[in-house]
This record gives sequence, structure tokens and C-alpha cells, in this order.
Amino acid sequence: IGVGVGLAAGIGAAAYGLTWLLLGDSLRVREVHISGRQIADPHEVAAAAALDGKSLLALDAAAAARRVEALAEVKAASVHRRWPRGVEIRLVEPQAWGYWQAAGRRVVIDERGEILERARAPHAGAPTIIEIGGPSEFPGGYVSDPDSVRLVARLVDDDTFARLKVRPTGFVFRRDRGLTVLVEGGPDVVFGDSTNYGFKVATWGALLRELAREPRVAREIDLRFGQRAVMR
Repeated sequence: IGVGVGLAAGIGAAAYGLTWLLLGDSLRVREVHISGRQIADPHEVAAAAALDGKSLLALDAAAAARRVEALAEVKAASVHRRWPRGVEIRLVEPQAWGYWQAAGRRVVIDERGEILERARAPHAGAPTIIEIGGPSEFPGGYVSDPDSVRLVARLVDDDTFARLKVRPTGFVFRRDRGLTVLVEGGPDVVFGDSTNYGFKVATWGALLRELAREPRVAREIDLRFGQRAVMR
């Protein structure tokens, strides 16, 4: 009987201790630390997480992160306990890649062509793609031709311009021609779209070497027609 009473008393004490930890003030969130923030409002982040006063033992970190990710200024978030009275919210904010300009309006975009209302500013010298004859509004949240954005991003990322020793001065999109890369000193290059990307870049390089061997006036290289590349 004595053992039974002792065991029951021990269980009761443990249950009381757990209840005290869950409901007491010793392990409740009183400090919210936010890292990775540049543009997000820290008060809005903390309010969205809604963790102040919550028990660290019962805290649903995944649900809090999802609430924070609903903010326009947040691409991804994670929540981590900082014992004994705090949490850290780690943010990944949208990073703008460049700009798309049409009908006198310039919008900020990522490398997929999605329009970003709130994001970290593009890096200095970021590309601007100018659409000729395009709309000023983009109701779908993407620019008129996301493929052109991905194409320019790929040309930049794989150092095509450095390898071919050309300096782009602009990027122009027209619905009837696709993407044209304007080149300092010419010739400009009409890519059209990103299909047969590797072949187009290789052909561009071969034609530049040909022009170096046999100089002639060439205003434009058109790569839209496969093996029938045209120099004008």
C-alpha cells in the first residue's frame, strides 16, 4: 500500500509540475527576435506570428511560420525556440532581379517574370527589359513574356556576355520578334525565345568570330531560324 501511495503521489507531483510549466509564466514567450529582415515591418511580423505569451512547450512553430509567410514581404519563414522566454523568426524576403518596362510603366520582377509589389531592391545595374507596344497592366501577376525574363537571366548567369566579349546595352521584347539583345558597337542579336538556347549561343559566338576574321557591316544577327541564322 505504501508503494502504491508513493507512486500515486509521484505521478500527481509530475502532473502538477507539467501543468505548472504549461500554464505558468516561466516558459512563455516574452521576447521575439527577427532575423533576415530588410523590408518587412518587425511589428507586423511579430503580430502575424501571434506568439507573445504562448507556452514554449506547446508552441506550434510551423503554424506560426505559415502565418508570417502570408505577409507580402516574406517569401519563407521559420520559427525557433530561444529558451527560456523567447523565439527567433528567421525570414527569407523576396529578392527582386530586375525590371520590366512597358507603356511608360516600370515594374519590379524576379527572375521568373513575376511582378513583385514588395521586395528587396534589384542589385545595381540590374537588367531592364523594355516591351515595345505592350500593356501597362499585368493582371496575372506576371509580365507579358516570362520566357524573355528567364532567357536574360540565363544569359547573365552563365557569363555568356563575358565569354563572347560583348557588352549588352539593353533588352527589348516585341511580340512579333521576341527578345532582342542590344549590344554596344553591334551587331544586336534577335533571340526570339529560349528554345535551342545552347545552339543559339554557339551560333552567335561562331558568327562573331567570322566577323572578326572578315569584317563587314552587320547591324543585326537573327538567331530565330535554327541553322539559317541571318546577318543583316
